[in-house]
Amino acid sequence: MNDRLAVPSAASAPAAAPAVPEAVQKLMGRWLRSDGGYTLELKKADLSGVVEAAYFNPKSIHVSRAIWMRGPEGLQIIVELNDVGYPGATYVLSHDTAEDRLFGKYNQPQMQQSFDVDFVRQKKFP
Repeated sequence: MNDRLAVPSAASAPAAAPAVPEAVQKLMGRWLRSDGGYTLELKKADLSGVVEAAYFNPKSIHVSRAIWMRGPEGLQIIVELNDVGYPGATYVLSHDTAEDRLFGKYNQPQMQQSFDVDFVRQKKFP
């Protein structure tokens, strides 16, 4: 009887998953809306387009979905909120790589309004 543990060979090891594009990875982080205390946190993304996101005003607001995609403005992030006061509210944001900011539209269907918005990246603290 052989007491050795079976070790998978390199040929049987699963292949590494393709990486999310670097441009998408650069969007991850904490962003502050320039007109107030609204914070958008983009935590991680996958190749299917799903983004793990959180939104605060200043308390946590439920994010029902967040995705990244290539749109007419280049790389875009779409974040849909679904909470009290935010039913179906959405952000459609593009990344300005030169200034490292997110800009776009905030759509508030409950109020039937749309606003231009701008987010700046929050610096990491040790």
